[in-house]
Amino acid sequence: MLTKSVIVEQLYNLGIGKNDVVLIRADLVNIGRIEGGASGFIDALLDKVGEGGTIISLAFTKGCLFIKKPKIENAFEISKKSYAGALPNAMLRHPNALRSKHLMCSYVAIGKYASYLTADHDENYPAYEPIRKLIDLEGKCVLIGCVKSSPGFTTTHLIESDLGLLKLNVFPSLNRVYYKSAAEEYKIFKRKDPGLCSNSYYKFYSNYVNEGILQTGRIGKAYSIIVPAKESYRIEKQILALDYKFNICDSPDCFVCNIMRWDRLHKIPLFVVRKIIKKLFLMFKFASKS
Repeated sequence: MLTKSVIVEQLYNLGIGKNDVVLIRADLVNIGRIEGGASGFIDALLDKVGEGGTIISLAFTKGCLFIKKPKIENAFEISKKSYAGALPNAMLRHPNALRSKHLMCSYVAIGKYASYLTADHDENYPAYEPIRKLIDLEGKCVLIGCVKSSPGFTTTHLIESDLGLLKLNVFPSLNRVYYKSAAEEYKIFKRKDPGLCSNSYYKFYSNYVNEGILQTGRIGKAYSIIVPAKESYRIEKQILALDYKFNICDSPDCFVCNIMRWDRLHKIPLFVVRKIIKKLFLMFKFASKS
C-alpha cells in the first residue's frame, strides 16, 4: 500500500514542487492501493504543493446529446457528480474545494489560487478559459496513469478554441442540459464549444520530447508525465496553426472524427456502412449460437 510520504516523494521526482499550480488528470486505479484512497492521494498532492500551491482538475458533467430532451433531474448543480473519475469527485468532497459554475465543463480546485482559477467560469464563458489562467500562473499539466487511455492535455482544447477550430463541430448546440437560473427557474443551456476528438493527442508527445519539456516518472504503478502548461500550449498551437487536421484520430469508428466535423462529412457513407456491417455480423453471430 502506498503511503502519503511515498507518494509525496514520487510527485517530487515527477516534477511537482512547492508552490506549484498543477492541473491533474489521473486514473487512480492504475496507481495501486493508496493509503486513505482518493482522499489520501489528494492530501499527498496538497502536502507537496504546500500552502502557496494549488491543485485543479476537470469536473466535467454530462449533457444530453442530439434529439433527446434533457431531464430536469439531471440539471447542473454545484454538487453534481463528475464523469471525469475518482480524483475530481474526491476533490469535490474536500472542505476547501471550489468549483466553477460552467454547466458542462466545470473545474474543481483546492489551494491558494482556487478562487482565481474557478471565478467567473459559468454558462456565459467559454469552456476552457480556466486553462488560460493556469498558463498565466506558470502552471503545469500532469497525467497520472492515463497517458495512453486518455492522452494529451487540456491546453489543446483551448488552442482549438483560440484558432477557431471548434467551428468544425457539426451542430454543437445539440449538447444541452438544464440549469436553475438566478430567478430559480429551470432553463436549458446549449453548449456551443465542445472540444474536438482527443483520442489522438498522443501525437503531440514526441514534440514535447523534442522541445525538452516532457518529464516522466511513476506514481505507484502508474506511468505519468508532466509538462509546463505555457510550453505545451505554445507547441500545440504551432502545430495546429500549420495543420488543423493533425489531431484527427485514426479510428474508422470514431463518431466525432467521421461524422461530427464539417470537414469530414465525406466520411459518413463509409462510417454508416461499417456500422451496418458490424451490426449484421453480430446478429448473424448471435443467431448461429442460439
